[in-house]
Amino acid sequence: MYKFKEVPPSQINEFNSVHEKGHIFQTSYWANIKREWTPKFIGGFDENDNLVLCATMLLRKAPYINAYMGYIPRSFTCDYTNKNLLIEFTDFIRNYAKEHKISFITVDPDIHLSENEKLIDAGENIKDFLKSLGFNNTDSKNFEAIQPNFVFRLNLPEGEDKEQIKKDVFKSFSNKTRYNIKVAEDRGLSVEVYNKDNISDEVLSRFHEIMVTTGKRDNFIVRKKEYFKDMIENINPYCRLYMVKYSYEKDFSTVNTKLEKQLQVREKAIIKIDDLRIKLSEEKDEDKLARLQKKIDDQDSKLKESERQIEGFKNRLKDIEPFKGQEIYLSGSIYLYYGGKAWYLYGASENILRDTMPNFAMQWAMITDSIDLGCYLYDFRGVSGDLNPENPLYGLYKFKKGFNGNFVEFIGEFDLVINSFVYNMYKKAFPKFKEIRNKIMNGKQ
Repeated sequence: MYKFKEVPPSQINEFNSVHEKGHIFQTSYWANIKREWTPKFIGGFDENDNLVLCATMLLRKAPYINAYMGYIPRSFTCDYTNKNLLIEFTDFIRNYAKEHKISFITVDPDIHLSENEKLIDAGENIKDFLKSLGFNNTDSKNFEAIQPNFVFRLNLPEGEDKEQIKKDVFKSFSNKTRYNIKVAEDRGLSVEVYNKDNISDEVLSRFHEIMVTTGKRDNFIVRKKEYFKDMIENINPYCRLYMVKYSYEKDFSTVNTKLEKQLQVREKAIIKIDDLRIKLSEEKDEDKLARLQKKIDDQDSKLKESERQIEGFKNRLKDIEPFKGQEIYLSGSIYLYYGGKAWYLYGASENILRDTMPNFAMQWAMITDSIDLGCYLYDFRGVSGDLNPENPLYGLYKFKKGFNGNFVEFIGEFDLVINSFVYNMYKKAFPKFKEIRNKIMNGKQ
């Protein structure tokens, strides 16, 4: 027999910081920024009064009626193989919901159903068991659910030699991803990291502007600037803002140096070819003539490659001319870490200078910082589960896949229904409301 009761937030936070299934969404830090929701912190105890389960339940009043909706973000934290614990806790929250006029409770467990498209039996068993307890299950391919049902997760090696770990992790990336990270470094991008102690309103406003740009481009709703400010202040020290900055002077200097080098290469190749042609005109021996012609051909190929690069560098200098004298933030992200795990939560990028690869620089910075923080898991968060290359979200999948994490499918979203009338009304109205809200909000921005 287990007993369940409301507990102090600190107890919830401590449990989630050490439990294998602990999640920052289950802490009071996360609950504190959900101002439109009322948090309830529930603990489950065994016969010896040991804490074995924690649940941060967020409650929100349904519009116009005296009823509430409940949500346990990423579900309660516990050992999901303990069936008796799941049975008794489900009975508890069903009765708790009736007492507090909660019409339904939604959970979305951090349990893997598949990894890299291979089914995990343990995850499937837990999914089936939750359904047998009366939970309604909903799966989603894209981003229809509250939390993404498909993510990429990168396991980070643990050890004392952080620099070696970074090298090993970098080597595990795809060739294209490694190349793009180097391009970002080569183009002079820098990554700035902000938290509660050094954030300024100017930087936060710039991040929000980029978020609005991204929302319009990718058709998703953007939260108000104050929401991100709340995150940085209330989830401190576990929340950071990363901003990637472009510097024209750095980029110009690098490109111009490469241009001058290739101009020298071209000049030497021209001189070498002229010299070889003089020798060719004077030579009578057929073997030597053949060797000379081979050298001329080699130099000619070198000359053509040099001219191709020169043309490319000149075009790049023309492309960046409009940004002369400027330093510009090109991308930004909200990053969370807790209990050995890190999450890339929100990301935004400008429509300009995309060939500088700011998002690759940003991800690499967050991954290396996760290693420094001793994290064993870096979560890239949502991607589509529809892997059709024609899917508009396929590019996001390819981008995150290049970092060689595991492609994870969770067991889905589950609803414990108490009042079917309110539940059905919500299920029918919410998708339409979300669609209309997105159009209105993105139209205003």
